[in-house]
Amino acid sequence: MSSTNKVFRSSYSNASLLQTSSPPIAAFKSGALLSTSGQFIHLRHYHTFGRATECHTHLIGASMSRIHAIVYWQDNNWYIEDKSKNGVWLNNNKIIKGQPHLLRESDKVALSSKVGDSFIMVNDLKPCDVLISMALNKPAIYLERPTTSIEKTLNLFYENEGWYLIYDDERKESKVIQDGNCIHINDSLYRLQSNQVEYQTLENKPTARSLDDLELKLNVSANEEDIQLYIKDSKSSSIIKGHRIQSQLYLLLCLARKSIADKEQGYSECHCGWINLDTLSKALGIEPDNTRIRLHRLRTKIRDTVNFSGVDACQLLQLQDGEVRLNTSKIVVIKGNLLKTELGVV
Repeated sequence: MSSTNKVFRSSYSNASLLQTSSPPIAAFKSGALLSTSGQFIHLRHYHTFGRATECHTHLIGASMSRIHAIVYWQDNNWYIEDKSKNGVWLNNNKIIKGQPHLLRESDKVALSSKVGDSFIMVNDLKPCDVLISMALNKPAIYLERPTTSIEKTLNLFYENEGWYLIYDDERKESKVIQDGNCIHINDSLYRLQSNQVEYQTLENKPTARSLDDLELKLNVSANEEDIQLYIKDSKSSSIIKGHRIQSQLYLLLCLARKSIADKEQGYSECHCGWINLDTLSKALGIEPDNTRIRLHRLRTKIRDTVNFSGVDACQLLQLQDGEVRLNTSKIVVIKGNLLKTELGVV
């Protein structure tokens, strides 16, 4: 490949968020990568690269894996992990697959080939909330909590894990903006990239080298308004919970029940749990596009909760040919403190 433009594609429907302007390097106030073709990638707290459309940075090219690499912020440092078939190179050295490698300012990263398209780590500052211009010639706007002044009549205010647009003009109502939302500022379109943590996890993460390494348990209140997901391996466990992610966890509950029902009906493992995306969306009372978004966000939360090596959340929550399923037999559902149904080993 002769140009990084052939490898990367920006899309408003996912979180690629590329910027091909040329602001001074000193203007960047959070972790960012610069490609050989001049594209900037503002890194999220957990940032995925791959051919899968739900990846934060969508790669194109036959040599790229669905989940090729991840870059994440942990203990005040950036790390990169290879998740691919064809490899990742850090400063011209191929890194060991599935193991974290420290990523520092000025480091060079190459994907799928040592001599292929590469990135330079612009800086290794911590991730932050940022408004990214959809125009190529405008710099990003970095947000400082709790208040960031954008222009004379517009401020952004952070409260209760969300950003609010506050206008000086009393005739304009304040409104909340969420991760991925676009707003107009001075006749330019900007997209919010928020790095807030919406869930809680225990300190020691479970590790999955195969899907069989993980056991899932859903604790569901009697009225099904409070759902908690516990994930464990043989040594560690994590929990995903919080009022802001109940819609994603309810989607998972629906998939778990379908998997359990199919198992009871005697379906083979490869046919167990599949449900049509439109059918699932009707059950959830939302549009199919919104179901895809919830699925993507749930995968992201699970990735942050589990140390995946050799497998990924995309294999646990599968989406294929308009159908979706929870791909595990090790799932237990407890409703109102009563064990309702279980599969596999608990």
